[in-house]
Amino acid sequence: MTLIALDAMGGDFAPRVPVEAALQAARMEGLELVLVGDQALLERELAKRRYSASRLQIRHASQAIGMEEAASTLLRGKPDASVRVALEMVARGEAQAALSAGHSGAMMVAAKHALRTLDGIQRPAILTPLPLRKGVTVLLDSGANADCRPAHLVQFAWMGDVYARTVLGIHDPRIGLLSNGSEPGKGNDLVRESYALLSRTPLHFVGNVEPKDLFKSKADVIVTDGFVGNLVLKTAEAANDHVRALMREALGISWLARLGAKLTRRVYRRLERRKDPREIGGSLLLGVHGVAMVCHGASNARALRNAIRRARDCVETGLVERLAEEFRQRAAAAIGG
Repeated sequence: MTLIALDAMGGDFAPRVPVEAALQAARMEGLELVLVGDQALLERELAKRRYSASRLQIRHASQAIGMEEAASTLLRGKPDASVRVALEMVARGEAQAALSAGHSGAMMVAAKHALRTLDGIQRPAILTPLPLRKGVTVLLDSGANADCRPAHLVQFAWMGDVYARTVLGIHDPRIGLLSNGSEPGKGNDLVRESYALLSRTPLHFVGNVEPKDLFKSKADVIVTDGFVGNLVLKTAEAANDHVRALMREALGISWLARLGAKLTRRVYRRLERRKDPREIGGSLLLGVHGVAMVCHGASNARALRNAIRRARDCVETGLVERLAEEFRQRAAAAIGG
């Protein structure tokens, strides 16, 4: 059975929310999990709840990385940080996946250090699903690499293609390149040069995708550099929060609006979950020797449970092995050519 290590000290609401998410995943998903963090704190949190010890373990870690600390602190002075311990469990084969809602920079540093990059991949990328009316579009890179070269974006496209085929079950994923216009000549130097390279690959490249089309299913995989990708996610999150605030304001202006809000409360909550980017769970660090999931710091238990489920899917579909094989084949073809 898949065993997943969860950094229980990471996130805005740790350790309460990670513990609750782990309990939900153990009950509802039938998973086995390891909570990594301060054992005394975790035992006190678990004592408030009923749980099965056969599906939930604790791995003590005496240190944690604060959001205000530099990611490099992890390697220099905190060898027993919870996020590092969780990823080292994956590296040793003691767990099959690791998740953290804590310091995302520290998570990436720890993953690259503990798991190493797959052969043939120059830079790992963060892959984030964007919720559509039906299904998802995946965006990468969404934050791991602020400065990229065209060759990096081509590799991101290959990684996204493997993910879409392996985990999402899409036979021939459509690959799009994020740009400020749909025409081939649009974009900066990086986009135009990447467009030319992607056009020469056997990938199902559908051309440029504009930001207005991100949620319209124009492509199954959308590629960009980590700087732009991270801005996209943060803008989507801010827009969602703004719409939520406007809705609450509008629903409170009269007694009739308040009555309508009460009558449609269940539908509204379901809509909130569907459109909130945080509810998708987490973002996968793709391109390392293991499954590492970076989760939003404000994740609630439902969102973390969704991330745990996605991590399990990545493990059970053999994503990392498929990705490694794809790049081995590409390297062999290049040598043979």
